[in-house]
Amino acid sequence: MIEVAPPSVAQETLLNVRDLAVEFPHQGGLVRPVRGASFTLAPRQRLGLVGESGSGKSLTALSLMRLLPPPGRIAAGQVLLRGLDLAQLPERQMARVRGGRIALIGQDPMSSLNPVHSVGEQIVEAIRAHESVSQRVARERAVDLLGQVGLPNPAQRFDSYPHQFSGGMRQRVMIAMAISANPDVLIADEPTTALDVTTQARIIDLLSGLVEEREMAVILITHDLGLAASFCDDIQVMYAGRIVERSRPAPLFAQPLHPYTEALLNAICRLDFDVDEPIAAIPGQPPLPQSLPSGCAFHPRCPHAVARCASEEPASHVFSDGRLAACHFAEQRAGGAA
Repeated sequence: MIEVAPPSVAQETLLNVRDLAVEFPHQGGLVRPVRGASFTLAPRQRLGLVGESGSGKSLTALSLMRLLPPPGRIAAGQVLLRGLDLAQLPERQMARVRGGRIALIGQDPMSSLNPVHSVGEQIVEAIRAHESVSQRVARERAVDLLGQVGLPNPAQRFDSYPHQFSGGMRQRVMIAMAISANPDVLIADEPTTALDVTTQARIIDLLSGLVEEREMAVILITHDLGLAASFCDDIQVMYAGRIVERSRPAPLFAQPLHPYTEALLNAICRLDFDVDEPIAAIPGQPPLPQSLPSGCAFHPRCPHAVARCASEEPASHVFSDGRLAACHFAEQRAGGAA
């Protein structure tokens, strides 16, 4: 099913992902950890992909970049960047698009930055990989980028090595590298996971400013619903490789239409929580791609499941306001407004 774009993205389409499926061989068969993901992005739009670990968020991002770990592959669907299908693009052409028109910020800068090269040299390398400029010009731009992402004394910091930076500073270097070619789409995969709360806020503020200044679109991958609500225009909830709910943040928090979204919200530790009451953890574990349950993948953990949920996979209900929910009882949960 190709989903209808919500009103917030009914403007110029920058990225259009249609029925994306990712496939891996497993014990003589095939498994699909991403199953039919669809979404659109417009310039300056901020989309959140949320869900538990193993829900398919990062694999979705890696597939957009064509960086799936082998032997994984895109099995179906389209990834249209301004009409260019990245899923079918020859690798030589994709190498120019990757990092140039669509870029990725990972969650662990220390595993992405080369410890034996200065941070400035690595940014220069990223610039010259996509543009034919001299070493001097690339260096000047790298220093400017380090300043844009808020590093003090960028000219001096150019020659520093990753181990000489704090976690937040390394993440800023990663952002500088990601935006060095002025991409159309920036994918931020858990960019604040290892950072303290104050540094997290600074990184998110930095990303917000870059979105407006450069008119980029951002896909934020996170397990933190609060962070997604504060940063994103739209949120898509993934479970077992499928997008099970899509909404703007306010209605999502006020009235979740899928039981999984409701369970995620109930599991948030709030400032006014009662210390005598346990946090409402979701029972069980997300299913592995090779052992998905029949019917709705969430039904073994769902407190509202009925016999139909175990035998029939629900279709995606799209509502008039652009919200989507893949639940047999989505219309009842929405009050019957389809």
